[in-house]
Amino acid sequence: MIVNLWRYRLFIVRNALSDVRSQYAGSAAGITWHVLNPLAQIVIYTIVFSQIMPVRLGASGASENFAVYLCAGLLPWSAFADCVTRGASAFIENATYLKRLPIPEQVFVAKNAVAATVFLGVSMALLGLITLVTGGRLTWAWLGVPAALLLLQGFGFGLGLVFSTLNVFLRDIGHALAIVLQLWMWATPIVWVESVLPLRLQALVHWNPAYPFIDALHRMIVAGTWPPLGQWTVMALWAAGASVAGYLLLRRLRPEIRDAL
Repeated sequence: MIVNLWRYRLFIVRNALSDVRSQYAGSAAGITWHVLNPLAQIVIYTIVFSQIMPVRLGASGASENFAVYLCAGLLPWSAFADCVTRGASAFIENATYLKRLPIPEQVFVAKNAVAATVFLGVSMALLGLITLVTGGRLTWAWLGVPAALLLLQGFGFGLGLVFSTLNVFLRDIGHALAIVLQLWMWATPIVWVESVLPLRLQALVHWNPAYPFIDALHRMIVAGTWPPLGQWTVMALWAAGASVAGYLLLRRLRPEIRDAL
């Protein structure tokens, strides 16, 4: 899989950038629209939860801190969810190419993952500005943020590869994913903080596959501290494990995929 992705790297990047441009072609605001939706959610959630959650963050300027906390989780989650949902429909949307050209299937999932990552980069740059404007500071821990984001998107790529393969044969998967991802988001400490839960439930949250990624981002962006080495290992294992599982499933069903499209 890695060999094919490297071989088609220029195709992936060019098509990802073309996808980014085409989504906002003719729009005056351009790519800005991609961050307006999550920012609108952030404003709403901050207003609703600011009287409850910031007390748990234990810092002065609580409302501003909660806004950064919310951005640090919600913006990456939006890109991750986009990576998974668009990845799940990659084979169906590109059925014409898959039937006519000998392009490896995973290339189209990778293209969507790269496009989502480009949007994520814009969003996180905006988060840096929000942090400075609200009186925060960019610590050395921010240097680890890109690595955590790439691992999260790698996890999303792997899941997208799994669901894109299954979606060819079970078309309900694409529709069910929207519901599953909504439930998954609310089961992850993104719009709420972990400390509001009883200790037993806090331990349960740690089994959430998305938890180590979101917690690592909160540590680096909000607390200014580096996640422990074990947490980096867990994130790498989830990203690699999902990608390997997706590739093995694709290889197992590849002979039937192009006929089923």
